[in-house]
Amino acid sequence: MENLQQTHQNVALSSAGTAMPEGICYVDTHAHIFDADFDADRAETVARAVAAGVRTIVLPAVDSHSHRAMIDTVRQFPEVCHAAIGMHPTSVNENTKWREELQIVRNLLRDRPVEWCAIGEVGLDLHWSTSSLTEQCQALVIQMQLAIEYDLPLILHVRDAWNEIFPLLEPLRGQIRGVFHSFQGTLKDYYRIKELGNFAVGIGGFITYKNSSAAKVIEQIPIDDIVLETDAPYLTPVPFRGTRNESAHIPVIAAKIAEIKGIAVEEVMRITTARAQQIFF
Repeated sequence: MENLQQTHQNVALSSAGTAMPEGICYVDTHAHIFDADFDADRAETVARAVAAGVRTIVLPAVDSHSHRAMIDTVRQFPEVCHAAIGMHPTSVNENTKWREELQIVRNLLRDRPVEWCAIGEVGLDLHWSTSSLTEQCQALVIQMQLAIEYDLPLILHVRDAWNEIFPLLEPLRGQIRGVFHSFQGTLKDYYRIKELGNFAVGIGGFITYKNSSAAKVIEQIPIDDIVLETDAPYLTPVPFRGTRNESAHIPVIAAKIAEIKGIAVEEVMRITTARAQQIFF
């Protein structure tokens, strides 16, 4: 019998080489394929994703240094790629001009060089620095208000900051919606997320890692509260770990979730795609 690693690899390779059934597709809700890592083969990367059944890719913004590349990518692949706009929390760190960055976000929302599908990625990240917590909180609150004003979902980045982020989110319960990107919180965190309203959790390649504690949590989260993501070029799933991540690896993540939950991978595809479409489109 094939081991689990070979099974996952077969899923990805067979998906990449076989046309998907009519009407069935995956959504990668979080990929930075506008990153310079993809400059040499961006078109091929998108083609591989489509061949693997990933027909929609959400591109979250980081900051103004990559806005042009992100917008150009969406314009180049308008049938597949959809952009979110926002300021990543680590872009606030040690940045005395973060308010000017937020003004750029406001201007892009107003001018709409492309159709925005979300505000993101935004949130709190205390992994690298705690010195900018106040500024990160201020930036997040401003961007949540923009999400309400423009009726857009949020793509939330939370790292080592669960205790700090909920007091900012809870006063807006029922007014905000979206995805908690790369969710690696506890079951208690998930229950607090559910109290906020229409939120899902994004699950990526980390779910395939041998020492990941996320599997036990994901096992208890309903499949209709899960969306798929790669966070490409980061968090590459096994058996491709050590190489650049890309959207074509979504079937590997779906296969692992199917294994954990004891359901068919087609069910994972159908339900996570419906949830992603409900949130973003």
